[in-house]
Amino acid sequence: MPGTIPAARQHLIDAIARQSRTARTARDTPLPLGPFVQAYYRGVDEADLRAGDPGALAAAAASHLRFGAVRKPGRALVRVFNPDLSRDGWQSPRTVVEVVTDDMPFLVDSLAVVLNGCGLSIHTMVHPVLAVRRDRAGRLAAAAGELADGKPESWQHIEVDLTRDAAQLEQVRARIETTLDDVRVSVEDWPQMLAGARRIADELRDGLPGVGKAETDEAAAFVDWLAGNHFTFLGYREYRLARGASVDRLVPVARSGLGLLRTGAGRPRPQPTLLKGEVRRKAR
Repeated sequence: MPGTIPAARQHLIDAIARQSRTARTARDTPLPLGPFVQAYYRGVDEADLRAGDPGALAAAAASHLRFGAVRKPGRALVRVFNPDLSRDGWQSPRTVVEVVTDDMPFLVDSLAVVLNGCGLSIHTMVHPVLAVRRDRAGRLAAAAGELADGKPESWQHIEVDLTRDAAQLEQVRARIETTLDDVRVSVEDWPQMLAGARRIADELRDGLPGVGKAETDEAAAFVDWLAGNHFTFLGYREYRLARGASVDRLVPVARSGLGLLRTGAGRPRPQPTLLKGEVRRKAR
């Protein structure tokens, strides 16, 4: 396992791991709970570990481990629930969010934005990136801090304000799932969007009919600056200008959408944009 952690933190994690040997919730986990606990809580601050009961923390890790037992690549597992002692082997005064997904940038910040947007304050966040090995069916075969052939997965346990309304819990879960899919397509298409921006900058430098060189050079420099790690590209789509007698249209080019502007898989189909007046003149 890379790096070292403070001795005080390791002592606390060892206490949780000892609890995992006797916890009834450890009996039906897909992997031995003790080693999983060591990787799961490795990055958690000592103050947060001290605030929890070792038995409850072991049971929470077991709950997450069972939830992540089967997952196909590209699919995010999301659960929003209130732990029940008889059902889950532990309880919490707060609502719990569990996520298992492929590791990628922006996950922690994106989840925080969603939860805050739902009016929920975050009280605790455990978010290890685990090296995971699964079989072809997605069944968990190994999960640790480091594996030679492991693929990185983000396992997030977040405790938020207690919510008992089942409809609201489902709404939060759905919003998280949608956001994680947005993050996934944006990250997957990032190289193509970046290449598209650089191609546009080159085309601008080559000049545009009816547009002065000073203006195209300024626009090219601006796009170059954006592409130089000064901007997060989330979506890209190409349009063609269809001229009309009084109104022009910007018509989406089929299958040109990237990131959030991809089409298919439940994503909205783009519609033409009507251009009138000064906007129409400028587009021409």
